[in-house]
Amino acid sequence: MLSLGANLSSVMVMSGSALEDMIGEAFKKKGYIVFLRRNHCDVLAVKSDMSLAYLVECKDYALSRKQQVLAVRELNRNYTHALELLIHKRLCPERILKVLVAKGFAYQAKGILQYTTETFIRHISS
Repeated sequence: MLSLGANLSSVMVMSGSALEDMIGEAFKKKGYIVFLRRNHCDVLAVKSDMSLAYLVECKDYALSRKQQVLAVRELNRNYTHALELLIHKRLCPERILKVLVAKGFAYQAKGILQYTTETFIRHISS
């Protein structure tokens, strides 16, 4: 697992699971309750005060239009799986943000936050 202190340029050659681990670790350092690769969700991070949760779909490559359409469908489908996991764990965040992390995007999807890996790690860490 990469530490957050590692140079973010090393993210460019990171595998999908290492990317998920890195994002999960960034959330843990900020005090979030984190679930990795559980119930079809890459990363599900819940703020300890239950005000916010992030459902994150990680892709370790730039997305073509077709790949992005499929990733958005997967993220929307995983929203239901995330709700099931939250109910099972008795966690009730006020809001759940859907986030797609990839090296590049073909278009801006409605209702989904899109970040490159480096930008999202900075967002979490700020």
